[in-house]
Amino acid sequence: MNNNFANGLSRRQMIKGAAAAGILGSPLISSASNRSVESPFPTTEADAGKLVTGKDKRLIVLVSNPAVLETPLALLNEGDLTPAKLLFVRNNQQPERMATLAGIDQPGWDVNIEGKKTTLSQLRDMPQTSVEMVLQCSGSGRSLYSRDAQTKGTQWGRGGMGCVKFGGVMLHEVINKLGIDVIAKQKFMLAEGKDEALPEKEDFLHTLPTDQVLKRSMLAISMNDQPLPGIHGGPVRLITPGVYGTMHIKWLGKLKFVGEESTNYNHVPRYRVPKSPIKPGSDYNFTLANSSYNWDMKVKTVVLHPTENSKVSAGKIKIQGVAFNDGSAPIETVLVSIDQGRTWIKSALTKPDGKFAWTRFETQVNLPAGQAEIWTRAVDGLGRSQPLNGSVAWNPRGYEWNGVEKIKIEAL
Repeated sequence: MNNNFANGLSRRQMIKGAAAAGILGSPLISSASNRSVESPFPTTEADAGKLVTGKDKRLIVLVSNPAVLETPLALLNEGDLTPAKLLFVRNNQQPERMATLAGIDQPGWDVNIEGKKTTLSQLRDMPQTSVEMVLQCSGSGRSLYSRDAQTKGTQWGRGGMGCVKFGGVMLHEVINKLGIDVIAKQKFMLAEGKDEALPEKEDFLHTLPTDQVLKRSMLAISMNDQPLPGIHGGPVRLITPGVYGTMHIKWLGKLKFVGEESTNYNHVPRYRVPKSPIKPGSDYNFTLANSSYNWDMKVKTVVLHPTENSKVSAGKIKIQGVAFNDGSAPIETVLVSIDQGRTWIKSALTKPDGKFAWTRFETQVNLPAGQAEIWTRAVDGLGRSQPLNGSVAWNPRGYEWNGVEKIKIEAL
């Protein structure tokens, strides 16, 4: 799955070289605080490193418990894979002892699959595979929808995302070893963790399409070549590359093949989008028939440098960011505009090592003094792109934002 650049350099070599040369970002004169730039809605002043042992204190705390932590975008421009200490956190439920970056060494941890069990110890003994992939919360960018009409839920900025390497055992290999037969009428797989429901709430679970999970899913036991951290679902997490984060079930305890989608509250009305556009601000009665669950990630760009509302020196500046999708086709082009879409410039791309990781882009523009707005738009190999107005996909809970990126800055 490795891809090379035309000049023979790998993505990792390119980034390391750029960092050594000091070109990962043109200098800022000043910028607003992380909170005002990355998450324009109210946050808490709690220390992320105290809420979750090992997390970087620079992470933005949106909710203290269960932990919801956002990554300031500048931190995602510092290297290749996102270090665990910088990775965002979005937990609906959270066992208290899991608020740590440490791996959970519990060899007897078991996952019940159709009444048959496999343990963490057994998973460790099976052939391992790994995948570099974008991990993105369904609600990342929710506050951008709210510029048109208020959305429900935590008002994420753009930093509910990262690119990490998961390792573990492919689900179909585990099923084969356990001797489980999946029949055609079992169109979905119910996945549930061992975390307990919040008071007066339904337990968190999802049903996933059987045909897709048998091709793509793994039982992950490591992240970035280290034991899977407790806060990120360790010791065992269901991972399906290319899909939104809500479907990567943490603290995995149970898998069962079923004939119908779940009507659990966390599967409907939560984590769904209307099948047809609705007017921003409208109410919507979500059903299994009129909506789709959050699944394959849409084509998206995020500018990492400069960050919104920052002040830069007038003249030549570098624009850097990432682009990604569901992995079904490569990112072919990232376009940049500084005149609100009248003209576009092609960016230089740094291709990823695997199809589910993000593509880095960089271009240089000449900005005169004054207010400016940077737009970015990706196109993939299937011709899919980003809408100029992201709110065409407005939905009450603010899921799956992928509008053309629009960053306001000031050149001095």
